[in-house]
Amino acid sequence: MLAFVVLFLLIGTAFAAGYFTRDFVSRKRRAEARRWREYTEPDWLPAGTPANTNEIASPATGELGQMLNRWESRARARRAS
Repeated sequence: MLAFVVLFLLIGTAFAAGYFTRDFVSRKRRAEARRWREYTEPDWLPAGTPANTNEIASPATGELGQMLNRWESRARARRAS
C-alpha cells in the first residue's frame, strides 16, 4: 500500500513538473516573439482595466484590434438576425 502511495505521489509530481515546464517555456517563447516583433502595448489598453466591461474602447489598430473588430461585427450580425 505504501508503494502505491509513493508511486502516486511521484506520478503527481512529474505531472505538475511537466505543466510548470510547459508554462515556463511558453511564457519564454511568447516574450521572445514579442521582442522580435517589437511589441508595444496599445495606448487604448491600460494595464489595470478589466477585460469584461461593456465599454467600447477607442478605435483599435493592429492585429488585436482587427480581431476585436471582427468579433464585434459578428456579434452585431448575430444580434440583428
